Amino acid sequence: MNATYEVNLYLNGQLIGDVRKLAQNLKWVRRRTKVGADEIDFTLNDVLFSRWCEARGTTINEMLKPIALECRLVRDGIDILGGFLATMPSYQPNGTSANLAMRFDGYLNLLNGVYIRPIGTVSGTMDALIQRFITEADTRASEAGKAYGFTAGVLEPLANVEHTFDNYKSTKDWICDRSDNITGAGPFDLYFHANKTYDLSSSRNFGDIIRDWVAFYPTKTNGISATSIQAQEVSGFASAVIGIGSGEISSNEAENTAIISEQIYDPAVIEYGYYETILQDSSVSQQETLDNNVATRLANTSTMVWEPEITLTGRTVAPKPTGSAKIWIGDVITIRNSEDLTGMTNGMFKVNELEVNISATGAEDIRPVLERYDG
Repeated sequence: MNATYEVNLYLNGQLIGDVRKLAQNLKWVRRRTKVGADEIDFTLNDVLFSRWCEARGTTINEMLKPIALECRLVRDGIDILGGFLATMPSYQPNGTSANLAMRFDGYLNLLNGVYIRPIGTVSGTMDALIQRFITEADTRASEAGKAYGFTAGVLEPLANVEHTFDNYKSTKDWICDRSDNITGAGPFDLYFHANKTYDLSSSRNFGDIIRDWVAFYPTKTNGISATSIQAQEVSGFASAVIGIGSGEISSNEAENTAIISEQIYDPAVIEYGYYETILQDSSVSQQETLDNNVATRLANTSTMVWEPEITLTGRTVAPKPTGSAKIWIGDVITIRNSEDLTGMTNGMFKVNELEVNISATGAEDIRPVLERYDG
């Protein structure tokens, strides 16, 4: 049975209507915080969309307003995703009709447009700091004339952290940088609901372990199957990272003012070999900040593991945030690939990203991006 979607458009917070019947090539992407912001994409025929707008007392020009225009997807009666118009769509009228390519970014990207000032060192629990900076972003937008409307939901208590802001940093970048920072509060996820409420939880408590089904490859007649499975090339290995912060580099030690952080991951050297890479960030003037950034880069470069991409089919697979027969970001699923000689695409995997392409009839092509789950 195919899914039923609503593609609801809101202008300045007010519902205008459901444009699903006009939305072609509908696709949505849900991502964990460390991966980036969500997306909603579809195309609209300009003539049909113009008539749709007129029937609702508005025009295309009044609707196509970046940030002010929002889209919220409803799947089988459940709100699953919301976002704002990120760009003015390209437009090539040709005398008859043309398509508008609509792209909506997840609400995390609103925080990419608000910067944390150089305020020195701040400390506190990670959950409290995130709430503080999101609130400050919303307050700044409100004082300028139009608030974002973010509301804190369930915020799981996280560890105490300290961070020095010695330059301008977007609120989104700071949150994403810390979300997978092994030297900070530990991995966490900031989850935005379609209504702009946000939750915060540690990665170990984000998502469910789906134990009641296994995705098989090659396809089987009964049960859940993967119609395709692949693992892209993994590059950028380094078992040692040299971080260079603000200041001047000089061969004369007395004239060298740059802060340096050199770190080696010994297990990676033993397993693979010794290989250095440079992390250069002239905006960092605090040793602790640079050390944390280097540790994060080292954690990402010293483990060469495939993150398989699969395409799922089977009626019991449902992309939705709640329920038993579902797959969602943060969930852990099991793959059994009888043709895999390496073992890399077999086992348990956590869903980092979920891309769903929807046909005109509501048939779904489900493509999760995964990372190995070690419990």
